[in-house]
Amino acid sequence: MPSERYVLSDQLLLDGQLSKDGSWALLLSEKADIYLFDIRSQSQILTLDAAVLPSSVRAVLMDKELSIILVAGNNTLQIWDIKHASLRKQFEVNGFDELARVSALGLPSSGRLVAVGMTDGSVSLFNVDEKQAHRTVLHTSNIAYVNFINDDKTIVSASHDGYLRVWEALTGNELYSISFPSRVSTVALNHDNTRLFASDSLKTQLIIGAHDGEVLTQFDYLSRFKWFRHALFIKGAPYLLTSSAKSELSLWHMQSGKEVNSWNVEAHSMGTTVLDMVELDNSDVLTLNSEGIVEIWDINQVQFNATQQ
Repeated sequence: MPSERYVLSDQLLLDGQLSKDGSWALLLSEKADIYLFDIRSQSQILTLDAAVLPSSVRAVLMDKELSIILVAGNNTLQIWDIKHASLRKQFEVNGFDELARVSALGLPSSGRLVAVGMTDGSVSLFNVDEKQAHRTVLHTSNIAYVNFINDDKTIVSASHDGYLRVWEALTGNELYSISFPSRVSTVALNHDNTRLFASDSLKTQLIIGAHDGEVLTQFDYLSRFKWFRHALFIKGAPYLLTSSAKSELSLWHMQSGKEVNSWNVEAHSMGTTVLDMVELDNSDVLTLNSEGIVEIWDINQVQFNATQQ
């Protein structure tokens, strides 16, 4: 059972994100409106109506510390200022294929660059201040994940082509790559950017050294053809939390690759999914689902319950 529960929406959500400190939730509604909530007070901080957003919102990304929200349409990237509730900048985004559309967003802690993954496998890096873009192609299919490892210097990208690649932002030179049997469905970085978790949509789940690509652990996941949507490294503990394609959470021991415990978030329909997960400093984990429900889980209690089974 969760220790706390908050209902932030009476609409189903297309997407959502929790701030790193677990205090805010960004919601993209079925009507394509965007709402930013303070979770515990359940009060709205900001509302962006669909009328002021790109006609087809494909990705959103919030950074509380930078006080910005990235909103991407098919070929448009907007940067919104949270504090002033204003549109700071807007860019046109294109791939090499004229039919390419935005599929993923990444942002370093500095906020100087924005990485935009496209459906044709290309990644565009935008210098926010200078409005300059540099385009790189390292994949042959839809970019499922893109993020920065060493702030502005190194990028990790993963694609439906089955490859995870780590490369230099400045030159586009690949540092290493890992091939998966199927499309990559999940990528997560740990808190100090030294380890990566990556899994495909078939049967492979790996923990990898982020800087050298060394495979450290392979998970023992017997449910073939069930894939993970999100993953979260637990600070100061040898555990990784994953969410399934639907509403199931699983806690894994990273050394053995064995599942420790599993349970479900609150769900009122078969289609309910986990949209995001973050960990607080006290080892509590927050989850946000597609019904707009935030739940707080005590991971220490989850581990204890597993020992009693």
